Amino acid sequence: MSEKIDPLVIEYCETKNPALREDIITNYKSLIHYIARKFAFNRSDTDDLIQVGTIAVLKALDRFLPDKKIDFATFATPTIIGEIKHYFRDKSRLVKVPRKLQELYSKIKTEIRLRQKDGKSPTVAELARIFETSEEKILEAMEAGQNIKILSLDAPSYTSDFLKSSKNEPSIIDSIGSETKEDFMLSKETLKQALLKLSSRERRIIYLRFYGGLSQSEIAKRMNLSQMHISRILTTAIKHLKKWLAQ
Repeated sequence: MSEKIDPLVIEYCETKNPALREDIITNYKSLIHYIARKFAFNRSDTDDLIQVGTIAVLKALDRFLPDKKIDFATFATPTIIGEIKHYFRDKSRLVKVPRKLQELYSKIKTEIRLRQKDGKSPTVAELARIFETSEEKILEAMEAGQNIKILSLDAPSYTSDFLKSSKNEPSIIDSIGSETKEDFMLSKETLKQALLKLSSRERRIIYLRFYGGLSQSEIAKRMNLSQMHISRILTTAIKHLKKWLAQ
């Protein structure tokens, strides 16, 4: 048996004695608090996340198999992260996106994909004409889409329009140092929460660049802004993300 495994955890797995659960939770309280603090951008969320993490540890405890000879903390960490992810998803569902906007966003997404197959990217004005609506409504639908679509953090990180894409191009998440698999998972989920702190325009540009795969010049045309302005917004947004993650 691995010496790393908590003897209380081994005893619980063998006896299923409920009296041991509280002691085990106490042993892993620091782990729960650490992960909760990583995710909680607002102090008001911390207590809720600690409760979610505590429940996750109990769930992990019931599924843990000592014969696997792995540290219980290593086993429990993904479960805690998963439960917190579910918590945020459930919480985000409280903000209802009007069905009409969801439907319009779906049509916009389909149209963009069809155009991209031909090497083209429709502008906001073109989309407005296609769907017989205003440009403001197109932008509103795209903004709503960002709230119901998880940003792909494994997409290539943005580069200058003068540089070509590469299969080995680093992703956003690659720019965050992580020493272990658990640290990587924490950094990835924490980054998702950090994105919600950006302004709506910053999120839209980040979305178009990293999820939509558009170049800075394409985004500039779509949003009727200069490429230099888009570049400044991207740079500022990424600086903000790095600052919040450092905290």
